[in-house]
Amino acid sequence: MDTEEAVELFVNGTLMRGLALHPNLAGAEFLGEARTAPHYRVHSIGDVHPGMYRLPPQEAASRGVSVAGEVYRVPVETLRRVEDGEPPGLYRGPVELADGRVLSGILYPRELAEGVHLDISPYGGWREYTAALPGPVRAGAVATWTWHHSGVVVPNLDEAIDFHRRALGFEVVFEARGMTDLIRATVGLPDVRCDLAQCVSPVSGQRLELLAFHDVPAGTDPRLPVWPGIGHTAYLVDDIDLALAELTAAGGELIGRITEYAEGRAAYCWTPSRTIVELEEHPCPSR
Repeated sequence: MDTEEAVELFVNGTLMRGLALHPNLAGAEFLGEARTAPHYRVHSIGDVHPGMYRLPPQEAASRGVSVAGEVYRVPVETLRRVEDGEPPGLYRGPVELADGRVLSGILYPRELAEGVHLDISPYGGWREYTAALPGPVRAGAVATWTWHHSGVVVPNLDEAIDFHRRALGFEVVFEARGMTDLIRATVGLPDVRCDLAQCVSPVSGQRLELLAFHDVPAGTDPRLPVWPGIGHTAYLVDDIDLALAELTAAGGELIGRITEYAEGRAAYCWTPSRTIVELEEHPCPSR
């Protein structure tokens, strides 16, 4: 591997061997296990992935911990795939290791983690935390294991973001502008475009998805999740094919088709009362 076209990357969450996003590292070279210098805190973000951030020196001396992880040499094309597949909020930044090296690593904004998500720093790492969890709990015939977000369609995304930020304190953690093929497959409508933002509440950690659709054909069913005011709830499942089979048996119906996003496969579905749920395929971390 040409090291001039590669980055040494420290990972401490679901990119590690045997975990959900490790396939995104295909083509990278595993260099070994490592720990950070004792300057960090780490939180569980909805029990889906960890969020690690560095403390300033005055805090690190008394509150910092060393976080376990793995180091890889990652080609640039693999690094792009890794970054495109990261959950909302995570970003690449410098991480100091216990041996003094400073590598690229996966970090999470402190302001989105502290006071919002469970601090798992005493465990010393994501594997250690998930190993201590009780057996996974899955709810209902569809076997959802967490409520991921609620979404609502708005007329103008920028105006909606501004209101939710100023009036309710939400912080944007992910944006996608000008979505076409993926959203068309999900809602079953050709030619539509969508702008999307996911925001997190600082008081509860709940995730709100705001969507603005463009070029919706005249005569489209007014109950479809493309019109302002229409909402949906989204849940994570281990196996979307099995989950959809159970949902259909319970009287639900697929709206568009199962669509492959960077985060995994997802689908919009009608309930028998014609409300909308979204299923997202993501293996439970304690599985």
